[in-house]
Amino acid sequence: MFHLSRWLRLSEAFTRLNRPVVVVDLESTGGNLYQDRVTEIAFLRFENGRVEHYEQLINPGKPIPEFVVQLTGITNEMVAQAPAFDQIAPDILPLLRGSLIVAHNSRFDYTFLRHEFCRAGIDFAAPALCTVQLSRRLYPQFYKHNLDSIISRMGIQTDDRHRALADVLALADYLEHSLKEKTSDEWDNHCRTLMNPKMLPTQLSDSLTAKLYSLPDTVGVLVWFDHSGKVLSVEAYEKTYSEIAALLHSKEGLHYVQNAADVKFIPAVGSLHALWLKAQVMQEYQGELSAPFPLKQLNPKTFMTVKFIPDEHGILKARIVPLDNGSSTTRPYGLFIHKKAAKRALNIWAQEHHFCPDALNILPVSHAKGALCPVQAVGKCNGTCHKGDGIEEQNTRIHAMASKLPVADWGKVHEVEITETDELSGRSVIMRCAGGALELPNGHWYFDNLLPSILKIKFKRDRQNIRVIA
Repeated sequence: MFHLSRWLRLSEAFTRLNRPVVVVDLESTGGNLYQDRVTEIAFLRFENGRVEHYEQLINPGKPIPEFVVQLTGITNEMVAQAPAFDQIAPDILPLLRGSLIVAHNSRFDYTFLRHEFCRAGIDFAAPALCTVQLSRRLYPQFYKHNLDSIISRMGIQTDDRHRALADVLALADYLEHSLKEKTSDEWDNHCRTLMNPKMLPTQLSDSLTAKLYSLPDTVGVLVWFDHSGKVLSVEAYEKTYSEIAALLHSKEGLHYVQNAADVKFIPAVGSLHALWLKAQVMQEYQGELSAPFPLKQLNPKTFMTVKFIPDEHGILKARIVPLDNGSSTTRPYGLFIHKKAAKRALNIWAQEHHFCPDALNILPVSHAKGALCPVQAVGKCNGTCHKGDGIEEQNTRIHAMASKLPVADWGKVHEVEITETDELSGRSVIMRCAGGALELPNGHWYFDNLLPSILKIKFKRDRQNIRVIA
């Protein structure tokens, strides 16, 4: 048992945050966030002027490498009879969920916690504070900010370094010591600034706060509901809790703070899958949306595409138009970053497939009105594309070859199948993309201005999971 008097200043500082705080340390079989497993967890939990501690060895389900045994002192024999993480998860979840997680190099501890809970079938995310970053802010005059250096500088007494509880106690002692040297305002301001993810705003209702603190920090789709049960918006997120916590502290998030009453989360295996799910959820709730709130787009770029629209004579004319976000019954024909690129590509495409530029209405502005089409002028066209069966023949060929218009950043590829896999669960989803859009299960096509950047990254870094169809 540890007495609160050891950390009086720290307890007061944590109380000012209006949220339980857990100072945590994990030991593991190694540093790989996906392949290694936790071997020990310990934490101090501060709430309402009280402190409690927890310490537990964990069976990682895999051998502990010898160099890790030498570092931590935790042997395979010590964890052989220890519970697996999924056995202790129900006990520690209520102590961790909704609390601020404080750790030295919080990315390591926070990510390992999330992954272990995920393997146990539990969504977990939390606000987090990295005390390495806090030390750099509080003591910029020092070069080293690892725990060993801090312990040495501050003369902190500790036993069993690299065991979880010993490191937690040393970390809490360091924080207590820093509060003796720094003002409470300085300390509090640095803590709030450095939190990543952030805590949720206090203006939210208790029920919505509980729902949001129960979200994972993984990729997925979130449906926001207002107080009448109508849908405020449907959004796809890469790191759901982190992005929402940041959003709710922003100017754009004020709409949600004031109007949101409930949320529904749909997990995805990757960023492309999240947009694929978002499109289907939007179709599901079509007609139920309350007055939409225009969120500030992370990628406000407008993309262009080509549409073929018949004139009064039935001749298909090419029009370069913005490609709007949303679903369509037809796939886009070409995807371009600006109108100039679309014009250039359209002319090259027409030349390669011997289409009449006059009939398509893509003659250059400099071409004299009434003058012969340049293709006809050099004897490669007899002019029948403007008459009778010639119109139908050209229209048929346009429909057949429109899918060959280029897609930005795809090179000569026009249609692909992309496989996304969740690294923890192993679950995979295969999706078809053509013309820069996603095919939905109902045969519709969905475009989002976030899609091109996601697909560009896929082509660059994940080519092995792309099958070219055309």
